Amino acid sequence: MSQFRQNPVTKQWVLIAPSRSKRPEDFRTYSVGFGLPDHDPACIFCPGNEHKNPDLCEDVCRVPNDKNWQLRVIMNKYSALENATIYRNRQFYHSQAGYGEHEVIISRKHNEPPALQSAVLVQQSLKMFQDRIKEIYKDPKINYVQVFHNHGRDAGASLIHPHYQILATPMVPPHIHDEMRGCYHHYQLTGHCIYCDIIKEETKLRDRIVYEDEYFIVMSAYASRSPFETWIIPKRHHARFEATSDIELLHLSHVLKKVLGSLYLKLSDPPLNFYIHTMPKSNDKHLIQEQKSYHWHLTVFPRLTIWAGFEYATGIPVNPMSPEMTAEFLRGEKS
Repeated sequence: MSQFRQNPVTKQWVLIAPSRSKRPEDFRTYSVGFGLPDHDPACIFCPGNEHKNPDLCEDVCRVPNDKNWQLRVIMNKYSALENATIYRNRQFYHSQAGYGEHEVIISRKHNEPPALQSAVLVQQSLKMFQDRIKEIYKDPKINYVQVFHNHGRDAGASLIHPHYQILATPMVPPHIHDEMRGCYHHYQLTGHCIYCDIIKEETKLRDRIVYEDEYFIVMSAYASRSPFETWIIPKRHHARFEATSDIELLHLSHVLKKVLGSLYLKLSDPPLNFYIHTMPKSNDKHLIQEQKSYHWHLTVFPRLTIWAGFEYATGIPVNPMSPEMTAEFLRGEKS
């Protein structure tokens, strides 16, 4: 039976229409990286190929800082943002310069996406995210830093070599504003963090929980916009990912690897995005108050459906599979 569901944080509606789908395994796709070598002589991201593109030779940093690096951070040659003077147009149409930072974090092996990487390397990547967020926030013009990963061309990856991206903007993006507004409204009404309340509700119901440990809970989102949309939420309340403790990062590396590995195996390496939502940087008094209500989290979003006329016309995503069914499938209770 079809059902409209509302995201409890952003208030976005989605339409869950399971009658339009078959089984979870029907979403298996082609393998994004099947048959790739460890090293591709033609790939500009592979070790030793830096000379193929001089614009990519200069590092921001490496881990470790030598030729045997496992992670390498560079500025994006095809940056969506520029380090330019900010201007604003306050006439009828508003605009401002595309000021910001755009970095790429490259992992070493050409054929090893995060789903196949060691937990140690995933943890190093998470630590690098923290370090780069803290460093970029030293720019007083930057108010938000977005970390994300595109895997597969259908998820927006222009290069197949595994890498993450960081975009920093002078304004807080609208979707983050929507989340913060929803969190703050719930906090004003109840005195509770809405993500903490979601954890309590999902723990009680159990049918959408995929996995949990001492520090994190993994769930198929109640109002999933697409099949297998998965939320990873820390059990300890904190507004900022960059303030996550080392022990939490250790557990997060195993949890993220488990989620990505499960999708890789059960859906044949699907195209996907994952991204971290964290509290914006601001000295604004209102935002400082909102730190009590906001709760950082990570979303894994397989790209398994295509928006059509209804979705674009209404802004209501149509999801052909219930999150209860996808959670059951990911738990291994249904194959």
